[in-house]
Amino acid sequence: MIAAVHAVVGASIGKFAGDSKSAVMGGVASHLLMDLLPHRDFDAKTEALLLAPTMGMIAWKFGLTSPEFVGAFGAISPDLENAASRVGIIPQEAMRFPTHLGEDKHGPKTESALPQGILAAVCVAFLLWPRK
Repeated sequence: MIAAVHAVVGASIGKFAGDSKSAVMGGVASHLLMDLLPHRDFDAKTEALLLAPTMGMIAWKFGLTSPEFVGAFGAISPDLENAASRVGIIPQEAMRFPTHLGEDKHGPKTESALPQGILAAVCVAFLLWPRK
């Protein structure tokens, strides 16, 4: 799953949860579930170029200690393991997150990013919807 999509889903979970502990746990759990869905990933540079402004906007809108930001961080945190493996800090066989194990990690593949775009749009709309 595209890391920026993980982030907005995690932020939405944080908004729904309302507290940081539930937000981070929900974010990590969402990462696992989202990795099981058919999806495509981008190269590391594109992922970083999409993730940095996404996390920046979440931090700007909600604050660094908000459940939204903490949920977003929880949702992307398992991919820190992927990043460390890609740059050679940890070997592939040392990875521990369940959907990052084995040769065919991240579940079924699809070439379409459309489902991820739709999911991200729904989550962004939820994040921008005012609470009553």
